[in-house]
Parts: sequence; C-alpha cells; structure tokens
Amino acid sequence: MRPSSLLLITLLSSLAFSNEAVDTKKEFLTLESIKKEEKGLKRDFLLNEFLKQPSITQEQAYESLSYIDSMNTKLFTNFALKYKHDETLAVVQCINMPTKQLFSSYADCIKIGLDYKEASKLNSLELNQLINKTSEKYPLFAKNLKVLSSAIPFTKIITLDSNSFYDLYFNLPLEFKENYFNYRLPRKTFFRIYQDKVNFEKYLKQNITNRNFDIVNDSFLAIDDSDLNANSSFLLGLNAIALEKIDKATTFLQNALNKTDDKNINKVLFWLYKISKNKTYLKDISLNTKVDLYTILANELLEEKKPLSFAQTKNTEFKKNTKKLSLETKAFLYSLIQVNSDFNNKFISKEFNIGLLNQNYELKDVENFYNNGLALEKSISLLNKELLEDKNMNPIIKYLTLENKNDTLKLLEKNYKLNEKIDKSLIFEFISDEKFEEFVLNYYFYINNNIKKEKKKIKLSSIFESLK
Repeated sequence: MRPSSLLLITLLSSLAFSNEAVDTKKEFLTLESIKKEEKGLKRDFLLNEFLKQPSITQEQAYESLSYIDSMNTKLFTNFALKYKHDETLAVVQCINMPTKQLFSSYADCIKIGLDYKEASKLNSLELNQLINKTSEKYPLFAKNLKVLSSAIPFTKIITLDSNSFYDLYFNLPLEFKENYFNYRLPRKTFFRIYQDKVNFEKYLKQNITNRNFDIVNDSFLAIDDSDLNANSSFLLGLNAIALEKIDKATTFLQNALNKTDDKNINKVLFWLYKISKNKTYLKDISLNTKVDLYTILANELLEEKKPLSFAQTKNTEFKKNTKKLSLETKAFLYSLIQVNSDFNNKFISKEFNIGLLNQNYELKDVENFYNNGLALEKSISLLNKELLEDKNMNPIIKYLTLENKNDTLKLLEKNYKLNEKIDKSLIFEFISDEKFEEFVLNYYFYINNNIKKEKKKIKLSSIFESLK
C-alpha cells in the first residue's frame, strides 16, 4: 500500500470547509509553532501528532497539507479523519478494508486496498471477480492479477513488461514464488528484465539467497556479467559457490574484484580466499586500513595479533541503566541502539517509530519527547525481556527476532533444511545488509573491549559458527 500514489491532493483544493468551531484550548502542538520547524521528517512527525489532537478542525487539517514534506499511511489517515471529506475517508477505509469486503467494492477501492501478497491467497474465481471490476480502469493491475489466477502463473509472468514483472515479483510472498516461479526464464523474458540493472540485481539477490530456487539459480551460471555492477557479479559468485562450481565462482568474483570500490573490496577478497585458500587474499585484506567484518576474519585466519581500532560511543545513561545486565546482553543492546538511532533518543523514522530503539510507541507527552527524547529505560522496557536476556540464543537470531525480520528468519530455516553443512559465513552473507553488518561489528567490539582481562576474547567466526 503506497499512500503517495492515491492521495490526489490536487483535488482537495476545490472542496469546501465546514464551519466547525475552533477549540481555544492552548496546545503545545500548534500549526504556528510547527510552521517554524525546518522542512523534513521531524516536521512531518509533529504534524501527525498535531492532527491526532481532538481539537483540530477541518480547516486546520487542510492548512497542514501545505507543510507536509513526505506523506505516509499514518499521516494520511490522521489527516483524513480530521478533514472529514467523503473521498479522503473512503481512501482510508479502502486501505484498511479486509480483503473479503473488497469483492463488493469498486475499482478504485480494490486498487488501493488489495496488495499482491493478499491477492496471492485468493482462488481463481475470487481473482476473476476482482479482475472484472478493475480491468477497464486499471488494466495493468488486472493483468497482474491474471498471472495469479492462472493455473500455471509462470507462463503468464514471463509475458509481462519489465516494470510489471518486477512490481509483481517483488511484492509476492516467498512461498508463492517458490511454488510457481522456480523455472529457467525464457531467453526473451530474461533479456527484457535484464535491461533494468537495478531491479535485476534485486531479482538476483532474492533468488540467490534462497537455495530453494535451485532451477533458477542454476540458470544464473550462464550469465555474462560484463554489463553488471560489482555487487551483481559478487552475488553470482556466491551462487556458484553454493552450487559448488568453483571455476565459475572464481570468474564471477574476479570480475567483481575488477569492478568493486574500496568500500566492498574486502568481502570479494575474503570469498576469493575461501574458494582458493590462497592467503595472499587475506594479507591484502589485512593491509586495508578500513575495519570491517572481513578485516577481523582475515586477522583470525592469519592468526595475527594486529590491533584493530573501532570507535564506540560512551554513553553514561546506557552504563547506568544496564549495569545489572550480563556483558552479552549489554553488547546486544548497545549494538541494537547504535544501528537504530546512533544513540539519538529523539530519533524519528520514516514510519514515525521513535527513540533509541526505533520503536512504535504512542506518546502521551509529545512536548517532553520534543525536548528530552524517549528515555533509555522506557525504550528497554518495551522489549521482550525474556528474549533480550536469553544467553543461549545466537545474537544474530536474537537481532532478527527483535527487529521482526520474519522473512529473513524463514530464509535461514529454509537454507539450513536444504543443507545442514552449508558454510555459516555463506549463510550470513545471504541474509546480511549494511545495518546488519554494523550490528555484528558493534557486538563483537563491545564484548572484546569490555571483557574482563582474565577471560578469553571472543572470535567473530564463533558467532557465525553457532548460527543455526
């Protein structure tokens, strides 16, 4: 559901206002004070809180539109509820309408309220009913629904143009794609979607990181990656490693090495070492002044005592509120805060999650948050305490669980079921992203920088090895 595609704000300028009386009660959140805020996320957040107030009139709601920088579903919903116009309220109703109720609705509402994930759960008769209602006004949307209603969806998705292909493919549940799209793409379809290199890289990642796509992934071995970027070549190299095609893996990784930048060179060198056992690659990593996961792994494999420096925030409030926790729990919390907010207790996300841990929390005192932020103690209290302090759970699994990365957890489980002996570093590479890598890096250094002198420091490789 993308509210920006359905607001049609220009239509609102012609609508009349009601004569509601303005509540004269003084509020912290006034439109006059919000106008003085710099354009951006903070102002949008304050506007959302402003619109939630019971005293806000239709006219005030309309005026607030001029100051919104980026609309999201929460902000649009609160605007619509205060603006009280039939069309905007209808949009909110469609956004929140249960799928079954959409059958008795109209084309605009179906287009707004039905996503492909929900559509994939419907049977062909139900889908055909929705197709008939939307085909005239939204032919591309109806065509995508026809893919889902087909007895063999693969035969239909390969006929779509590149934009429609990716729009549908990226928004379907994992299980549906495993059941219906694990086939080698026809040459014509492949070259059609290959032209969009950005989405093609995303397509590669979604398939290569899920080893259930065995037929698709095998077909990727034949790709000429000359025109692809370094990361796409790297992904193809990982795919070849997983398929135990070492010569192919070497070619793809060497191509990635020739195209990569300083930021990503270490991971390419590391995997070239993994398939060749040539320690020259590790020595090249250790010469790099940048400290990342691969620098640490190279040090461990070379058994070097080279000191690695990694700056970490010293926070008095954190130390005070976590003194009774174990070192592992402290390290986990510290790293979670670092990657979510960089220890900014006034942090606001695009979805209007707030505080140090980027949480969905309904504020009772917006003024206090504006001035002081959300207290660390409060942020910690919102977490699952039992899960947080579970000493037997791998920190990577704990991170994915607390961050609600359910699809990634499913991916881990699926890949292990297929091959229990799969390289744990490869598994991590399949599920990692920049934020995730930063979390692991902070966790490793926090423990080793704070562990008692008589205790042995942890190895980064041990975190991966205990991953299951």
